Amino acid sequence: MAFLFVDGWGLSDDPRSPLQRLDLPTLRGLSGGFSHQPFSQPHLAYRVLDARQGVEGLPQSGTGQTALLTGVKAARMLGHHQGPHPLRRLQTLLEEHSIQVWAARRGLRVWHANGYRGEYLERVTQSRRNLLSSFAYAARVAGLELLQMNHPKALLPAFWPEPEAAGQRFAELAQAHHLTILENWALDYTAHRQPEKLDERFVELDRFVYGFLNAGSELTLVLTADHGNAEEPWHPLHTLNPVPLILHGPLASHVPEMNSLTDLAPWLQKQLG
Repeated sequence: MAFLFVDGWGLSDDPRSPLQRLDLPTLRGLSGGFSHQPFSQPHLAYRVLDARQGVEGLPQSGTGQTALLTGVKAARMLGHHQGPHPLRRLQTLLEEHSIQVWAARRGLRVWHANGYRGEYLERVTQSRRNLLSSFAYAARVAGLELLQMNHPKALLPAFWPEPEAAGQRFAELAQAHHLTILENWALDYTAHRQPEKLDERFVELDRFVYGFLNAGSELTLVLTADHGNAEEPWHPLHTLNPVPLILHGPLASHVPEMNSLTDLAPWLQKQLG
């Protein structure tokens, strides 16, 4: 199974949204035109997930990602949304209940495919506070290696010179593991800091997914997000919009109704067995 997580991607019907303006044939086809209505087809399941977790305020990365990985409404547990990095109570949740830790304890082969700059990994090691995202933190506490960018089995999170080839490479890496995770933080980052380049990030994501799907593998792709942001680049804030969940491949025929971020982790556990 290949899990492509995209930070900060919600759904929007607004004609100003990149989802409506841009030519994104792969993502559009997988989501029924970025629909707000779930549907199922052979080898494809599309669900729409509420990112709010029953808590007022704008969803954030720390609690959103933790909810995806643990099946626990992390924001409700805290009483507020928290981001960008998980603090102590979220760290404990990830240490005990994340899908990475769960899978590693059962002897499954799990791979965190992101490549990182060496200086960033050094700062992570030296810092007294956590600088890792929930995905990277869960990988580390599961005993997975955080790879440098030049590692032969590492992938860039985005900014791929050849997106289709990078998508094919993701599929190749995933063939060797029960669960392979790639965290794409570029949409959220770009929406906050370089909104003028956001169209490029959406197009390369579409091309990356196209490359993965055309790699000829029998893998199931899981593609989802933690909260909305990049779909509304005309303001600097996260959104209350729901997020897409796309499942493509053999396991897509075994997807029940899902409505919340917390519905994904239990399904992943059931499929990984």
